[in-house]
This record gives sequence, C-alpha cells and structure tokens, in this order.
Amino acid sequence: MSIAFRVETTAAGPVPFQVRGPDGAPVAAINDFLAYLAVRGRSGYTLRSYGAGLAHFFGWVEDRGLNVNDMSRQLVGEYIVGFAGGPKIDSRVHSATSRPPFQSSGDRHSAGRQPRTINHRVSLLASYFSYRIQTDQDRCSGAWFQRDNPAAATIPETVGHLNPGGRDFAGRRRRTSDFRRRVPRKVPKGLNPGQIIRLIDAAVSWRDKAILTLLCRTGQRIGDWGEIVGRHGVLGMTLSDFDRQRGVVTVLLKGSRDEHRVPITDDFWPLFERYLNDERSAAATTPAAWLAMRKGRGEPLSYAAFESSLRYAARKIGLKVHAHQFRHTLAQGVLETTGNLKVAQKILGHAHLSTTADLYMHVDYAAMVDAIVAAKTASDRERNSGGQTAVSLPERYAFPYDEITLEELEKVAAQAQDHERARVGGGQHE
Repeated sequence: MSIAFRVETTAAGPVPFQVRGPDGAPVAAINDFLAYLAVRGRSGYTLRSYGAGLAHFFGWVEDRGLNVNDMSRQLVGEYIVGFAGGPKIDSRVHSATSRPPFQSSGDRHSAGRQPRTINHRVSLLASYFSYRIQTDQDRCSGAWFQRDNPAAATIPETVGHLNPGGRDFAGRRRRTSDFRRRVPRKVPKGLNPGQIIRLIDAAVSWRDKAILTLLCRTGQRIGDWGEIVGRHGVLGMTLSDFDRQRGVVTVLLKGSRDEHRVPITDDFWPLFERYLNDERSAAATTPAAWLAMRKGRGEPLSYAAFESSLRYAARKIGLKVHAHQFRHTLAQGVLETTGNLKVAQKILGHAHLSTTADLYMHVDYAAMVDAIVAAKTASDRERNSGGQTAVSLPERYAFPYDEITLEELEKVAAQAQDHERARVGGGQHE
C-alpha cells in the first residue's frame, strides 16, 4: 500500500493514541471517533486496536483514489475480502516511519487471517460508520445523514415499488451480513500437572516461579501494566493486592477493571516471599508487585518481558506454552471435579455464565463413546425383543453437573441450534 496512515502515541490525556495521514496531519475523521470511545470508557487496548484498524482502512481507501464518505456496501466488501486474504498485522503501535501492512486482493492465496480477526475488523467498521451516521443525524446534516451503515451486521431488504403499508407489513425485512466469518469451535488446550511442575522448576527466577504458580492456582489472565493501556490481570497487581492472612489476592478484570478477589493456595506464598526478599528491591518507588530485573530494571514487568521469560523456560523442557493455557487448565479442572459452572464463573471473573459454559462445558470423548455404545445396545435390544423393551437413555453429559449448570448447558445448546438454523436459512428468501 503506497499511502500510509499511522497510529502514534500522544501525551498523557484522555486519548492516548491518534492517527496521522500521509502528510503528517492528524486525521480528524478517525481521532474524533477515538475521543468518543475514550469518553465512553473504552480501554487503551481498544483505542489502539481501533486506531490501527481505521488507519489501515483509510490507507486502503486513499490508495484507490476513493473517499471514506463514498463507501458503499460493495466497497466495504472488497476491503474485507482483501483484508481476509492478507497476513497477520502486528497490533502494536506503528512508529512514525513504519507503515501498517496491507495485503491486496491479488494476494488472496496467502495463509490469510483468522475468522476472529476478520470479524473484529467488520465490527470495527460497523461501529465507526454507526458513529458517523449518529453524529450527522444529531446535527441533521452531513454525508451520512440519511445513509445506511455499509458494514452493519444486518442489512435492509429492498421492498421494490410496492406499498409497504399493507396489513401484513411488519417493517423492513432484514437479512444477516455476509461479511462475517464462521469461527470454528475449538476446545481450549490446557496443561497437565506434570508439565506445570516442570515449567515452574525451569523458571530462572523466584519472580517467574511465583507468577506461574499464581496463574495455575487462580486461573487469572496474565494482563499487563502500562500508563497508556492501564493495568489489569496478574501483571497489573500492586503489593497491596496480596493478603496472606486471608489467603486471597485481588486483580483488576479486563475491560471493566472491576476488582476481583480470588483465593490462592499455600504453595504460592513461600515463592512470593523469596521474590520479595531476594529479587525485588526494597528501594523500588513503583507500587507494581512484579518488576523487571534486566532491561528496564526496577520498572513494572511488561507483558512482552514476561512472555520472553515464559518462552525461555518452556524451551528448556521442550514445550510450547502461552500464559492463557493456565487459565484453561484451572477452569477445566474446577468443572471436572465439582461440576459447578457458577463456581468456575466466579473464579474466572466472567461477567456472564454463558461465557463460561460456551468455553468450557462440553461432552468429552469418553462420554461420546459411551453414548454411541449405549445407543447401539438399545437398538439391538429393541430389535431382539420386537420393539417391546424400553431402554433408558444414557446420561447426556460426562460429569454430574448441578441444576444451574445443566440449565445453562441447555441454553447454550439451544442458542447454538438457533444460530445454525439462522445461518442455513439466512440466505433463503420468499
């Protein structure tokens, strides 16, 4: 892409990022939207992601000699097709001399981007155009005053020249957008106890041993600490967030930044004490609990620095590990041993019970084998008895879940069926 828009950090303020055009001037059409998101309390991660995404989109528009105000659904579709076929974009902030890469539609045969990445870009554009439409409607003028959102999740059907006021008219019919991609359902991958023990033993510092133990015992997100994106998760903890007397720790949840208290087992505290006494300088001025010990020594430990340490320890024992696997491991362990979805939700800090159910509640392989064998046995008995023998059905789930969990599982299953029916029938018209 020959025309580069870029995202830059700004001085401390409500909007930590801004987008500049090829001439170096701020792009008001994007920066006003970022300011709007900041007022609505969106996190620094969201502002950075939306700024980078819109810089990429505006560069594509300018590169083709178009204007953002002229965007139609067809043009947005062309952009999404090209974006879907391109390589992964580094989500970090681009420097003043770098250009956010774009893969043109002529390079669609590359590996391509993941469905979640594509859907996020569609949602980003839909939010941006919705903001432009609402702004123009509020002042009763502007390029988007009487326009439909070209990236909306649903689009209006045409009603032709017929009078829509008939007795059966129930408003303008809408159909689902064809921009979004289906996200494959994958079972989260965890770690086994032996792998976790070996990984903690391989860690080179008491700090890393304590962090890994905290991750595997509490299931919290690794998070980050930064002036721009704020702090949350394990890396966002301060010294005052540890309460040994009560055996609990406090973390800030992602997005909402609500405080979340979770118990921690006794094996964590000796490791934490060794880190405080042997590695963390008592003269440190920052309240951050976890400090860098090499590059940026004495500063809050960043996500990138921790990831580097984790990869080093994992390579020593021949594993490929990422921090979120500890969260998956604890969640699956809690559900397999207790069968209580509500408890798992509270530990993980999910806002909605359905989120926990959708991620971690599934029928395991052994249960599916048992169900198939039982179904065959039932069929054989009925055939041998001439259809007179009543056979009880096997249990549907692998574990003895409580009533709340079973009810939530049924809701998730029903929602999945409704979604599948909508997907299959969405393209059919009367």
